[in-house]
Amino acid sequence: MTKTRVGLSIAAVTCLTLLLAGGVVSSARAGIGDDVCPDANGEDTNTCPPGQVGVFYSITFKLPEGQGCSPGDDVWSIVGGNSPPGLSMSSSGTLAGTPTQAGIFKFFIQMALPDNENCNGTKDTTQRLMTLTVNPAIPRLTLGPESTTPATTGTPYSLQMTASLPDAKTWSITAGGLPPGLAINASTGLISGTPTTAGTYDFTVYAKVNADSRSDTKALGIVVRSPLVVSAGEPFVANRAQAEVSVPFDATITATGGFGTHTWAVAAGTLPPGLTLVNGAISGTPTTAGNYAFIASVTDVEGRKANFTAHIAVAARLLISTLVLRPGKVGKLYAAKLKTLGGVKPASWRILRGPLPPGIRFDRKLGVLAGVPKKAGRYRVTFEVTDVLGVVSKKTLAIVAAA
Repeated sequence: MTKTRVGLSIAAVTCLTLLLAGGVVSSARAGIGDDVCPDANGEDTNTCPPGQVGVFYSITFKLPEGQGCSPGDDVWSIVGGNSPPGLSMSSSGTLAGTPTQAGIFKFFIQMALPDNENCNGTKDTTQRLMTLTVNPAIPRLTLGPESTTPATTGTPYSLQMTASLPDAKTWSITAGGLPPGLAINASTGLISGTPTTAGTYDFTVYAKVNADSRSDTKALGIVVRSPLVVSAGEPFVANRAQAEVSVPFDATITATGGFGTHTWAVAAGTLPPGLTLVNGAISGTPTTAGNYAFIASVTDVEGRKANFTAHIAVAARLLISTLVLRPGKVGKLYAAKLKTLGGVKPASWRILRGPLPPGIRFDRKLGVLAGVPKKAGRYRVTFEVTDVLGVVSKKTLAIVAAA
């Protein structure tokens, strides 16, 4: 089918004449084919297939069949109107590009033939008004989040995948693998469970809109750490320790697992006056006797926390409290017990200086003098007692054995 008319109203011709800056539209010997953009219901505007913002578009205009010119003799261009932004016309007749704006666009295309023997020696120019509708872009599916939070073995974990579209979707893992113990919900995109094994796990999440072909992937990774655990050795036994006024105290609470630097603090209760907690070390010299309960808390750089609940009993300074030993008599049974105040029991005794009255013995475990004096006299004896912390107290006492 060959059209040799320009096909424009008087007003359109006038407009085109202005656009061409005074150029004259010749009597057409050649035409523009309707195959690509046919007339719409006999109108004078040819309607091209619609495009879409963000989607590549391409059509090629051609001469009608039997035009009588050699291929490549026709030169194409856009000569007026409003062509879709993002599209451009090549001299060979291809209108192509990626539309950047939605709307209905009307524009004039021109086909020019050279004055040579290939086209019967006649120079010919034809214009046609075209309409091209560019539809808005279909929203693209984009998955999130951009990052994940670390997990801990034995602790419930959840990560909600996000999407830019509310449409129903199907979720899955297409590459890599989730940490053991975690799974993804195919309908909601929720990754949840309780990790069982520490490590770094990289994976790719895929989601597809159920109603069409839109889809997207998201590469993520989850780091699983071991839990934060605290423990303490001596002098703590079953989380309890003994201390004594004026005796230096040193204990270390150890934290394992978690990640990074550990930060320590007393979360509840109080340490004995004179002691401090620094980097897991409890140290200092107690100044006040008493029983002190407290909770030492440790936190890693990723927010994990563990507590150590402990008790420290601070005893008063060890002191021999016996002031005078009762007198004894030769031939009579004698017994006396040395007493102490403070200190951490059990204590052990010894005689540092001086003899006991003949017939009297000293129990080093109990601090007890017992026996039957055999010789009268006054005996000065220096006793020494040592508690389990190594604190020593001394006192010299007199034992009188009467005749």
